Amino acid sequence: MQMNHASFSRSPDLRRALKRGLARQAITQATPCSADLPALLRTAAALRPNRKGLERLVLRLRQEPGVVRAALMASDRGVSLILRLVRNVVARVEGTEVFHETGLIYLRARIAVEGGRVAVHLSAISFCQHALERLVERSQRPLDQPLLPAIDAEVLVLLRDWDKDMLIEDSGDQYYRAAAGGVWAGSHDQMALETDWGLTAAEPTLPIFSVRTFLSEAEMRPTLWLRWNDDPTCRVM
Repeated sequence: MQMNHASFSRSPDLRRALKRGLARQAITQATPCSADLPALLRTAAALRPNRKGLERLVLRLRQEPGVVRAALMASDRGVSLILRLVRNVVARVEGTEVFHETGLIYLRARIAVEGGRVAVHLSAISFCQHALERLVERSQRPLDQPLLPAIDAEVLVLLRDWDKDMLIEDSGDQYYRAAAGGVWAGSHDQMALETDWGLTAAEPTLPIFSVRTFLSEAEMRPTLWLRWNDDPTCRVM
């Protein structure tokens, strides 16, 4: 008997067996090519607010390790970068450390000339290994394709929906739609600026959406499923 890949990848037992290894593999692959943020910021800080110069800068930045996306901003006065990093994440609640883990972090840097100075606006998305494991286990994405590029693509969707205020809230929990056909569950938090980034700010933190897990339709509560489907009968009270 022959089994094609479509049948092979739909096996729940196989997905459970492979989830940890594939998630670890994605983080391992990302580690040696993490973005060198201080160097990238120094390069981008030399920008000049003219389109040709910015286009050359974007092409240069796209060649750097860890750069998932580099593009001109709509204003044509700066560049937008999405950078991938692997970091040891320490979670604190009211100043008390509650846990730490290795995280896959995507940092968005919008760098533009404002008031005659170069300004940097940062936001981020983070994935813990558990979230990557649940994506492997609960989605139908092909098992024979690398996981890391799929997460890169998911981040673009997450940031787009963040910008459009498309956060789904249900029973006190926060979600964003996933390209893989489900939702990413997590929370909007604050991330501390790292000292070697060479940035000064009134507040030494940046906004981050911390992804904790992935839910397919099967794991959703009925009210979450309705909100995920934009059902008009499901209203936030």
